Amino acid sequence: MSTAIAMPTSRLWAAYFSEIRFEFLKALRTPGFAVPTLFFPIMFYLLFGVLLGSMRGNLQMSQYTLATYGVFGAMGPGLFGFGVSLAIDREQGLLRLHQAMPQPAGAALLARAVMAMLFVAIISILLLIAAVFVAKVPVTVFQAAQLFSINVLGALTFCAIGLFVGSWVSGQASPAIVNLIFLPMAFLAGLWWPLQFMPQFLQDIAPAWPAYHLAQMALGVVGAESSGGVLGHVAVLVSFTLGFFLLAVRRMHGGGFRLLGAHPKRTVAIASGAAAAVLALSLSGVLGDGPAKAGDAPPAEAAATGTGTPDSSAPVGVPAPADPVIANFDQGSAQAAYGMGMVALGDERQGGSSTAAQRLVAGGAGGTAGALEVTGDLKPGAQYPFAGTYFFPEGQPMEGLMDYSGRKTLSFHARGDGRRYTFMVFTGTTMGIPLMYNFQAGPEWRKYELNLADFSAHDFKRVRGMAFGAMGMDGPFQFQIDDLRIE
Repeated sequence: MSTAIAMPTSRLWAAYFSEIRFEFLKALRTPGFAVPTLFFPIMFYLLFGVLLGSMRGNLQMSQYTLATYGVFGAMGPGLFGFGVSLAIDREQGLLRLHQAMPQPAGAALLARAVMAMLFVAIISILLLIAAVFVAKVPVTVFQAAQLFSINVLGALTFCAIGLFVGSWVSGQASPAIVNLIFLPMAFLAGLWWPLQFMPQFLQDIAPAWPAYHLAQMALGVVGAESSGGVLGHVAVLVSFTLGFFLLAVRRMHGGGFRLLGAHPKRTVAIASGAAAAVLALSLSGVLGDGPAKAGDAPPAEAAATGTGTPDSSAPVGVPAPADPVIANFDQGSAQAAYGMGMVALGDERQGGSSTAAQRLVAGGAGGTAGALEVTGDLKPGAQYPFAGTYFFPEGQPMEGLMDYSGRKTLSFHARGDGRRYTFMVFTGTTMGIPLMYNFQAGPEWRKYELNLADFSAHDFKRVRGMAFGAMGMDGPFQFQIDDLRIE
């Protein structure tokens, strides 16, 4: 016969809040947990997002890393707070002590989850402060709220994974096991390096990691290139969360631990209700935008840019012609005003099977005579699948150099099938990562303009070529370009 006495509601809530407060203070006063958890994401952002980003004229890199390092920060508190701390508590008998104490069912686990979310909230706020006031990233209040929500709620997935690890492994082995999950997942999900620059097989398995889905939502918020819809990403994250949570509960109950009380099914039902609430938030748009639509994108978005400083020791390129127009396609020709191009190319030389073709069509931007239409089919196979049209300003493709260092802006018009495409500028004397500028080709002509001063990490004294094309999304594509000029 049960002798349990019902606790008044006020005391019940006070017990929950007290447990949360003590858990948060305990974590905050543990330097081995608090210092790396709170400051590693900020340190990495200041290094890559600011020192190698906005301080070198690459504002878009700061924007991109704001999204990915926010997700990186969301992973640590849950994985280590549960995966390591829970394993040690279980081994030392502290879980049985919690079980014997007169506290509400699930209070210890709830407190640890809220602690992780509070740590993630601090990380997100610090990242946003660094992005806005140090990197000068143009983040709106709504974007900041979306990123904050994605990171804080996304931490629950990693709490569930950490709970599963902590319920199985020993306290001594738990740090190594958690690191074997944490670090590879961060890399393979594209948090440290854009996925489009990884081998194809790594791109193919990226959706297997929950951090990938959280990162795609965050990238969509800041306007960087992302894939999939928010609802699909949330569904995957909810599935991961519930799956690992239920496996951990089963394991702990099998080991004699009843931290969820005498009625674990009720707690599971509450967790399922919370998951349904997260799905509802995603449908309302709070957690991010849906799949990209024509006209949704801002005038331009840069997904990634090259690294390294210009090589000032090599000879500069041939001075560019005084006329700023590179190609306007109004003279009945699909060629550029000078150089070798425009040339339609796939990625066959890189071992891929993507194809591209081009033709002159009537009706350019602003009612001009013509435009260049580029069509093709992007297929997996190459390390970095890409297909489109190239412009080589001087001499042999990718060998001749042209000096555009006196120019201030580069602009073009585009329209198409609504997909996002990439404009690239190959600079410098080595074949590193090019300047990459993402744009959305909607049904109407739209002008895109790059301020070259924003890309000071690139060597415009030595330009090898330019390209428009499809990258990162398989399937057929079609877009038109017109009035490419640099002035």
